[in-house]
Amino acid sequence: MEYNDFIKRKDAYNSFKELRKILNGSITSPKDWRKSFKDMFDEVGVLAMENNCVAQDVMAYYYKDGVQDLLEENYDKYLQWEILAGANGNEFAIEKLQFFLNYAMQEIVDSDKLEKILMLNGIDDQNYIYILGNLLCEGLVDELGIEPKKLVESPDDKIEYSLEKQRVYRRALDHCLPRVLEFLLTE
Repeated sequence: MEYNDFIKRKDAYNSFKELRKILNGSITSPKDWRKSFKDMFDEVGVLAMENNCVAQDVMAYYYKDGVQDLLEENYDKYLQWEILAGANGNEFAIEKLQFFLNYAMQEIVDSDKLEKILMLNGIDDQNYIYILGNLLCEGLVDELGIEPKKLVESPDDKIEYSLEKQRVYRRALDHCLPRVLEFLLTE
């Protein structure tokens, strides 16, 4: 585990909007819009495989609800791309995952060693969401074995949200939380 360079929320958000605008434009412009979107989406996938955390966030966006007649909704790919984006320092992605990560963050904040964690890691009111979110996402990437190349190459089957699916990610978060705490307490 290590801290990644963060892409500030504002920069990540603006880059996300720009890339999404390009992809959405590929749907509305040419006559062969399906091929145009697929080509652009494949290009974003290449960037995402190179650990571009904005491209990973955009991939998550499109898998969350799918794109009518183009791309199936896929809960696993959505959440895994978002987790990768957070692990790679995308503050905007970390904010979107905050509800999912909140209980684990609260466990860290409630730790009787909180003062030591704050001191050792330079955590304050301004950065705690990003630092803790980043480390928890890194732990999830390791725990779940998330790899960008595998995500790009896996089938785009429809996978809807379900409590069973959510439990898989929650258990992974439960398993990585002690390792994150240990990392935060390492001098």
